[in-house]
Amino acid sequence: MITNKIKSVQLKKAIEKLKQKRQFGANISNRVLLVVSEDNFENYGSLQNLWKSLGLHENAYDVVICGNVRDIDDKDLLQISLKDLSLDGEFKNKDLSALLENEFGSAIVISGEETLLSNYVALRSGAAFLMGKSPDPFSILDLEIFENDPSLLEAELIRYYKILKHKK
Repeated sequence: MITNKIKSVQLKKAIEKLKQKRQFGANISNRVLLVVSEDNFENYGSLQNLWKSLGLHENAYDVVICGNVRDIDDKDLLQISLKDLSLDGEFKNKDLSALLENEFGSAIVISGEETLLSNYVALRSGAAFLMGKSPDPFSILDLEIFENDPSLLEAELIRYYKILKHKK
């Protein structure tokens, strides 16, 4: 679709702008955002419960899925697609807009085919620290983890988060 191609070009430009304006470590919030692309959700969907291992309250951990995952009963999982994005880069999805008004200390990005959208959401969150699974084609991550095994990736995320927050 032509509209999706235009949005993709716009997203690439917007990601570069947001990347340049981003201030590392400017936010000390404990709130964490997990952004997962639909093609990675089957393998990394267990990360939706990572808040327990991070020592967070459930309300301090939000999940956004970029794409469309069927058979999800969890109403706390917000699913978005390029249709939820206007041509000027604003989100039409009111739930996502409201979510991104929160302050996030960290964002975890597990992207795949929906790299553009997931990276854009992570940057728009204003999170002070971005970590996630390699590859990172836009170089937005402060911590890029080169691990494909879901349980090992989860262990690395927990380890680095605790280091970041100075927790034992």
